[in-house]
Amino acid sequence: MNIQMQFCGLLILILLLYFCLRQKALWMATEKRFLHTLFVAIFCECFDMLSIVAIVYREFLPGFVLALICKTYLVSLVALGYSCYVYTSVDLRDIKNARFLAVSSRLGMAVAMVLIYVLPIDYFHEGRKVYTLGPSVQATYIFALLFVISNIYRLIRYRKLVNQKRAHAIGMWMGMWMVATIIQAFNNAMLLVGFATALGMVVLFFELENPEGNMDRETGLLNSHALLELMKHKYADGQFFSLLLVSMEQYQRDTEEMGKIDSVMPELVSFFSAIPNARVFKRVEHDFVFLFSDEDALRKALDMVQSRFAGEWKDKTAAFLIEPIYTVLEDNSLAASAEEAFRILDVCKAHQVDQDDNQVVFINQEMIDEHRGKEHIAKIIRNAMAEDRVEVFYQPIYGVQKKQFVSAEALVRIRNTDGSILPPGVFIPVAEENGSILRLGEIIFEKACQFIVNNNLREYGIHYIEINLSIEQCEDEALAERYIRIMEQYQVDPSFINLEITETGSIKARNILLRNMQRLIEYGVCFSLDDFGNGESNLNYIVDMPVEIIKFDRDMTQAYFNKEKAKFVMSAARNMIQEMGLHIVSEGVETREQFEHLAKIGIDYIQGYYFSKPLPAEEFLAFVRAQGGYKK
Repeated sequence: MNIQMQFCGLLILILLLYFCLRQKALWMATEKRFLHTLFVAIFCECFDMLSIVAIVYREFLPGFVLALICKTYLVSLVALGYSCYVYTSVDLRDIKNARFLAVSSRLGMAVAMVLIYVLPIDYFHEGRKVYTLGPSVQATYIFALLFVISNIYRLIRYRKLVNQKRAHAIGMWMGMWMVATIIQAFNNAMLLVGFATALGMVVLFFELENPEGNMDRETGLLNSHALLELMKHKYADGQFFSLLLVSMEQYQRDTEEMGKIDSVMPELVSFFSAIPNARVFKRVEHDFVFLFSDEDALRKALDMVQSRFAGEWKDKTAAFLIEPIYTVLEDNSLAASAEEAFRILDVCKAHQVDQDDNQVVFINQEMIDEHRGKEHIAKIIRNAMAEDRVEVFYQPIYGVQKKQFVSAEALVRIRNTDGSILPPGVFIPVAEENGSILRLGEIIFEKACQFIVNNNLREYGIHYIEINLSIEQCEDEALAERYIRIMEQYQVDPSFINLEITETGSIKARNILLRNMQRLIEYGVCFSLDDFGNGESNLNYIVDMPVEIIKFDRDMTQAYFNKEKAKFVMSAARNMIQEMGLHIVSEGVETREQFEHLAKIGIDYIQGYYFSKPLPAEEFLAFVRAQGGYKK
């Protein structure tokens, strides 16, 4: 009997079933439909072999029994095509004609069953060749191929809606199945359909439904991928859920504390897994997320976890000296999608870590709206960089001794698609937060270099251009080499470049900055310390950093004219800075009286709206040309 291939296929399918059932499952729609398809495939393989045995020994069987067995196998073939069609429908529940297609496919399956059982069937057995033929078989091939072709058509038509991995895997299976069906239709002795079915299920399993892909190997819990997929399905089905994020991430700054957390991980996992009415997931590092179907279960779980950390575990051993941070999303409807809910959890957690705030944070609509606003600005930044809508404006800086404009500060602006300007105070904080400030800073530097090269600035009396460096750029190990490469690319005289730095908080960042500064100074670039008088700026920082210019920020300049104490502080700072051989720029000068007084007390350079607001490149050149050397 020619059942070797069917037997091998059956063994493969049973192994797949074993692997599916032995692991934790999410029991999402895709998993359920995959298991349904797998059971249909096993049923089909069993009746494939049973029909071969029945044909070989048909003289011992009543005719109606033989026909029932063989036709049941044929029905299972069509049912397999229908099951795959239904499996694909998971991603197409929201299309306009989804309901019509579902009813049509069920009707097609019913018609196929009736025809297969009603139409006559014949049998062939000669040596190792065993197969069925006749109208019933022809109807089977027609309906099976219709389901396969319909499935492939839907995958192509709705390719943007279908999970790409699912589309690829199902396409491979359908392709193998269709080729096997066509071969078997024209050569009945080659019983390939059953084995092609097994191979297709293997492809689906390893590409899409392998439970191992949803497991965290360290803890045995479901991982973040499984959480995101489950959340997506709950959003698609309109199901309510709540999330609780318990994180110990802030303690990873200390290697010793990190080791303590790892040593108690088994007990943590055991406790978390026992929390009632919760699905627990292990995310990156030491993050655990609990998913609940109602808010009461979430509140009880939060109380349990807090009580355990504050009570029993707090005094148990030094290893349990861990105080987690808690982030709660009570109602998933606050977020528009699983991805947004995921990101909101991370944003709120990161804020707590930065603030060392270990209180429970309940995500509310205001937080969601703030996050969406930042996401919108982040998109504007990305599009502006991609579409070359990042512009550099220049604010003139007046040299008191030369009595003319001698430099300018390069300031970034984003041009909206409608021609308006997006204020830097709106997008700079977002760019610093999401890391796009690195690319944005590089664009500004390139454009400033182009500006210097394309215009003979010395004819205008301009000796250098000031360009800001963000703290994130200062922490970049490759900053110096990248900027030198840009200057070489545009053949810029490095003496035209003055980079403005601000204080960096960490020693590591400061050391990186010093190495970058030393390399750039050797190349010919000079540096300024920006925003002196704002935040933690101090004279020790000036001593440590190889800067040539100190910039008094607007707040310090204005305070000098409005507060008596500020006048003494600024005067003392000015004397010490100038005695060190450094120059001073006062920013934020807005009136003629302020300008004249600062010039009288010996401030070297003056910048502010008294002279001009930041101007586009052409307007800046026209402004400087019109001044021809400022005379008060």
